[in-house]
Amino acid sequence: METKEIIRKQNRFSLSDLCVYFDDKSSRDEESGQVDKFVGLRFIDGKLSIHFPVGYKEPDKTDDKQIRLDILNLISVLSSFGSPEAELVRNDFRSKQQNVDFPVHAYLFIISDFLNHGYYQQKEQLYKRGTSGKINWSRTIKHVRPQIADESPVYLEFITQKNLHNENALLTLIHKYCVYESFQKLGFLFSSYKPQKPALSFNKSLFTSVIKSKIASTFNEKELLLFKNTLDMINYLDNSSEKKDFIYGTNNFHHVWEQLIDLVYGEKDKGKFYPKVYWKLGEKKETFTFGNSEKRNSLRPDTIMITNRGESNQKIFVLDSKYYRYGATKNPNHLPDSGSVVKQLAYAEYIDNPKNRSKLPDGVGENITDSSIYNAFIMPAENLAPQNIGYVSADYVLSQEADTATKSYHKIYGILLDVKSIMYKHIPKDKKLIEELADIIEKN
Repeated sequence: METKEIIRKQNRFSLSDLCVYFDDKSSRDEESGQVDKFVGLRFIDGKLSIHFPVGYKEPDKTDDKQIRLDILNLISVLSSFGSPEAELVRNDFRSKQQNVDFPVHAYLFIISDFLNHGYYQQKEQLYKRGTSGKINWSRTIKHVRPQIADESPVYLEFITQKNLHNENALLTLIHKYCVYESFQKLGFLFSSYKPQKPALSFNKSLFTSVIKSKIASTFNEKELLLFKNTLDMINYLDNSSEKKDFIYGTNNFHHVWEQLIDLVYGEKDKGKFYPKVYWKLGEKKETFTFGNSEKRNSLRPDTIMITNRGESNQKIFVLDSKYYRYGATKNPNHLPDSGSVVKQLAYAEYIDNPKNRSKLPDGVGENITDSSIYNAFIMPAENLAPQNIGYVSADYVLSQEADTATKSYHKIYGILLDVKSIMYKHIPKDKKLIEELADIIEKN
């Protein structure tokens, strides 16, 4: 029976029970609302759970199709934006053995390939030079130079078909093993179909040797891709036992959130907008900086967004992505506090200072006015349209009694963006989204 036909006959099941959405009672810091909560996939002691970030809207519990799309998109975002700072976990954190990255890409590829093509079967006929085996005369004449004896061509070796029955059978068994392993961990993303457990036991050295031999002998690109992903899975699996537990995700999703916002709204040359620090030491006032460490030498705004760059109506927006839970709780205690506010003002003051304008990119410094620099905190929420919730300031630049600011950046606006929309649609420098965000900040 064809694979797709088998799968269609399986009973469907709801994925909603596997999904964990943000619980507003769960946070590392109850006072400030900073979130340090796992986002990603966990499979521990036979129990799978998928954890979504703050503000992620839960779909209809019966909509398995949308839930699957959400899970696959979550994996895609973690794979694409799992920077070293995000400390993306791809392994069984309880294992005392050396950590091995969980190759989520290999698992997903093997499942998808199986659903489309079934189990691997050798389709490509392989040939060798030799004197035994079934001779392929057309290949022999084309590729083998004959010897001349009594004015007649004589072939001392031939192109013959390679007998690979045992190797092909083993390749199929290895593929069946990997398909079963893939479905055990991530098959739920595609269907409730469960492949039969293979009779072959895991043998890393044998599997690796056979797969590497196949990779070296084939030129079929589709097969190469399949076997390279198979090899990634084999390298992940333990030599002595099957890894039943795995984790793929992060406790530091704020780094992922920062990267998403910077990709969609940010300028690539934001390094020119960084205030730099230095020490003058000793009587000679020798200058000291912290080596090549940009983090220690610079205050680094998450994102610099610019509209009408280099024109008279240019606007600069200093955006700080805050993975805080205000968007889910609406609790004012869960908003950015004094440290973040002062840094945000410092970023804007650096850009605004006439002495620093020559350090800015060409055309930008010449078009700065008192009302052309804006500040904003960007927080995740569950609202499709951006929402401006108000502003925060400091009394040394804007008193609580005053309503009009001397500089536009003295008001740091709080903006809620839909985290689900950003995760699905993260087009670099999305013009429409930039204009939309700029408008909601400017009009306030």
